[in-house]
Amino acid sequence: MFCPNCGEKLESQNQKFCASCGSVLLHTPDAPQLRAVENQVSSTVRSVPVYQSKPINIGGPGPYSKNCFAFAIISIALAITGFIFGGINLIRNLLPIYLFPYFPGEPGVGLVGLTIAIVLNIGGLIFGILSKVNSSKAGKNEPINTLEKVGSVFAVFGIIMNVLPIVVVPLILLPFMIIPIGYM
Repeated sequence: MFCPNCGEKLESQNQKFCASCGSVLLHTPDAPQLRAVENQVSSTVRSVPVYQSKPINIGGPGPYSKNCFAFAIISIALAITGFIFGGINLIRNLLPIYLFPYFPGEPGVGLVGLTIAIVLNIGGLIFGILSKVNSSKAGKNEPINTLEKVGSVFAVFGIIMNVLPIVVVPLILLPFMIIPIGYM
């Protein structure tokens, strides 16, 4: 005799349960049984590793996202201030006095003004880097939000805007520092 559920051969005719699949066997005396042949895949039960999932944070931007955006805005503001302050001084140093006259009492004239502008750009660079650090922390600990993404993009702009004057201004002024302006 064969099991009507799985088709396995039964060990005895008086079995009440199939040894292979565990189904209940109902006996009908003298009834011929046909063995059902199916392509069966033997399923072995395997344990599936369960990983601890990251909790889903619901809500608005967290503190890292807010810091990221604020630091990026400060970085861009310092870059613009450095451009304005340093640009005026750079133009004054490069152009003859009759094209860009010097008015007494104006702030930031000469090497001191350029130094202040570069210090502003270094501060802006630091704030841009802090913004990127907070963006990284926000990506790991907070839900995805627009404030962090915008802050991250602004941070990149702030870093670029602050690095350019730090590198370019000394290269422009290097010839003037080596050779006095009167001899050019």
